[in-house]
Amino acid sequence: MASEVRYEVLDGLRGAAAVGVMIFHFSIIGLPLAPHGYLAVDFFFVLSGFVLSHAYAARLDAMPLVDFMRLRLIRMLPLSVLGLSIGSLYFLIRFYTQDYSQYSVFDIVGGTVFNTALLPKPWSSPAPTDTIFTTNTPLWSLSLEILMNLVWAAFFYKARSWILLIVALVSALTIYAFALENGSADLGATWPTYPGGLARAGFGFFIGVVLWRYRPEPDKGGFLPELAAVLLIAVLFVPDVGPLFDVFAILFLLPGIIYLAAGSDYRKERALFRAAGGLSYPLYAIHVPMLHFMVGSVKILHMENRPVFVAVLAALLCTGTAYALDRLYDRPIRRVLTRALASDRPRPST
Repeated sequence: MASEVRYEVLDGLRGAAAVGVMIFHFSIIGLPLAPHGYLAVDFFFVLSGFVLSHAYAARLDAMPLVDFMRLRLIRMLPLSVLGLSIGSLYFLIRFYTQDYSQYSVFDIVGGTVFNTALLPKPWSSPAPTDTIFTTNTPLWSLSLEILMNLVWAAFFYKARSWILLIVALVSALTIYAFALENGSADLGATWPTYPGGLARAGFGFFIGVVLWRYRPEPDKGGFLPELAAVLLIAVLFVPDVGPLFDVFAILFLLPGIIYLAAGSDYRKERALFRAAGGLSYPLYAIHVPMLHFMVGSVKILHMENRPVFVAVLAALLCTGTAYALDRLYDRPIRRVLTRALASDRPRPST
């Protein structure tokens, strides 16, 4: 299959998963929805392994590892740094405007120093600042995704599939153990659950690589896109039924959804899928800091008794901002960085 194939249904599902994570975090504004929205992270891990294999597996023989990681960091850092800056600004304002704050300046500023480089803060703190990315919690998964990218490109991109399946099996057993102990597979955001998060990233990414190696030929039509979308939404919104569902969804349902979506080439709504894919990463990177600012605004405006209205407004503001950031911030900055770093490379002698 030609490497030029663009998996636009996967783009659309990536956008749907990002919206699911945002809705899951509506608990910040007092409206808990999408009980399993955190499983969208596992969807992203599988998708990352699939898409990076599609984009780079045939190129890594001729591409130095440092160039590959440069491209990955150019893709990740502009939005992650922006989201982190918004989150850190919020918590600093909160610290200096309240008589009492649970968030210390050391955790805010010190954590931001590490988190800017997508590194977890190397110390534990009392709750609620015990998360390894204090001011923008979802960035923990981006940190682990970058780690998986590095490990794959350095050691595993040509490994036999059975080796990748062994890595996935060990990761699956770790997920199972930590999910039972924790009561769910919502693992990775704190140091005590970090091994479980590492296992989620390892399983998802390397299963994604294997799925790409045995990918189906895209079918121009059929009902696979609709089925994949319905299954993904069902996984994210199913009520809490215990950790075994989390494990089953991570190990079987989410990889299956990726496989279904990869088997379709849905040309009728190409623009919609591209737009959804484009806003997915900006939405993931900035929605939690924006929701924190909305909490403060809700308290100032005394709108605590209108959670549904606030949630709708939050959804519109977050998705609209994400769409604008994709077009006006992320793409232009990545183009500038790509050109600047390409111009710094030594030119071959003539």
